[in-house]
Amino acid sequence: MTPQVFIDITRFELKKRAEKYKADGWRFVNACGSLLDLDKESSDKGVVEMLYTFARGREMENLRFNVQPGEVLESITDLYFNALVNENEAHDLFGIEIKGIVIDFGGAFYTLSIPTPMNPQSNIAIRAAEEKTYGAADYGACPVPTSSDQES
Repeated sequence: MTPQVFIDITRFELKKRAEKYKADGWRFVNACGSLLDLDKESSDKGVVEMLYTFARGREMENLRFNVQPGEVLESITDLYFNALVNENEAHDLFGIEIKGIVIDFGGAFYTLSIPTPMNPQSNIAIRAAEEKTYGAADYGACPVPTSSDQES
């Protein structure tokens, strides 16, 4: 069995690494995110750890990096078209701003009762709560965070 490799990078390195993988015959497998601030005392409010996985034969490598609230990630869909599903999902569920997605659903990839349900600290969720632009919460479907929630 070939072990998986995890490589810590910055978000700025993703595109260059994806270009190298493409040139070397690797395929894009998956991208997923995980919210880092799982405990109330965490200083990582709204930080999402992203993991992009690439494979060639039995080799598998995972690029791991953090995205801070408000940071913009450059899409790899011009290299790997199939990443559009994962990148639209990362935007809708975690509120990550991704620039240059080949087919960008603009936040409508999923029909959600609240914005960015996997990351209530995202800029998108906070803005929607402040502007009261998301009606589902008015009907008691789910609580929408406000700026004052961020301070507690």
